[in-house]
Amino acid sequence: MSKDRFQDRVIIVTGAGSGLGEDYCHGFASEGGKVVCADIDEATANRTVQSLKRSANVHIAVRCDVTKAHEVERMVEETLHTYGRIDILVNNAGVIRRRSLVDTTEDDWNREIDTDLKGPFLCVRAVVPHMMERGYGKIVNISSVAGIVGCISTAYSASKAGVNGLTRQWALELAPHGIRVNSVAPGYTATPINEKVRQTAAAKRIGEIIPLGWGKPADITAAVLFLSAKESDYITGQTLAVDGGLTTTVDMGPEYRTIDK
Repeated sequence: MSKDRFQDRVIIVTGAGSGLGEDYCHGFASEGGKVVCADIDEATANRTVQSLKRSANVHIAVRCDVTKAHEVERMVEETLHTYGRIDILVNNAGVIRRRSLVDTTEDDWNREIDTDLKGPFLCVRAVVPHMMERGYGKIVNISSVAGIVGCISTAYSASKAGVNGLTRQWALELAPHGIRVNSVAPGYTATPINEKVRQTAAAKRIGEIIPLGWGKPADITAAVLFLSAKESDYITGQTLAVDGGLTTTVDMGPEYRTIDK
């Protein structure tokens, strides 16, 4: 596998200011990509760009609230003005509010659906015409295991299930234009932001339930880069769960994993 898979490719990553989004940016930059680091917090987007300075290419930071069409369109315009094209879009920006059904407010619902479901729609709608002109493009939507099994909260699960549905629909519509659309559904991933949470009894139990334990950012980034690269050109409309086996089964506890002798 070439370490220059994204040489001269132009990649937009939303939610690039921290967490997994920042990790994706580093992955693309390390393999020759030109990265547009978009985030609602421009300061964190700039910080990500600064951290990419050791790569050979020039990267840019763009402030973008993905729930607002005019800001998404401006992000696309700035990308085209700087680089002249868009090859890859990673829809990563998202929010999560852990609420029970009865505690989920209308504001909770609107914020998560707007960011996690409407956001990818607005970004894809803005980017696709430019990909169509060139007859090529890769779109990777960041979903979640919560879109496959019930494990987080009402609004979040609904938004991520919606993302998986949109991935299939867009793949069907855009295939004639040479555009591939796939989703990555991360499982429980160890990041700096959840370091304290991972010390709790509940988090340790989650690690026991997952067949391969908690994941690492590099595990998710590898999948995102694969679905953005040439070697995945014959894959479209798929949701790849990168979850250590979490969605493969219902785990009844360690005593049920022992095979009778």
